[in-house]
Amino acid sequence: MSANYEIRGALPVRASFRHAHVRQLTESLANPVDVYFATDAVTHSLVIRVRGALSEDEQQSVEDAIAQFSRKWGAAGAIFSRQRYGEPSFFPLGLASHVDLLDELADLHVQLDALLARQAAILARFGTTELPSATKPVCR
Repeated sequence: MSANYEIRGALPVRASFRHAHVRQLTESLANPVDVYFATDAVTHSLVIRVRGALSEDEQQSVEDAIAQFSRKWGAAGAIFSRQRYGEPSFFPLGLASHVDLLDELADLHVQLDALLARQAAILARFGTTELPSATKPVCR
């Protein structure tokens, strides 16, 4: 199967979470997908990867199911890695308040990247600006 979609990550889960809960999730996901998951009762965590050749609607269905699952069983927010048609992106999941904070951090990161790019452009202009003649210092 040639996959055009993959989402994967680790989610801290509630103490009452059981292996059977993620098995129910995997059975509800759109076909054809390959699902790998592992749970750890000691660290209360779930690692999951969903991969497949999916239509846009099927991709959205997978993301909706995982988001609903994470709201019900997640103990904290998490950022999953997602790849659609070879383009990487991130997908915040978990408790709604944590997802809001993760989205806010992502927005700040975009703003910081823009600020750093602007700073680099300004600094680059220093190198292209003609300097006064080295023989005559400029004093003001």
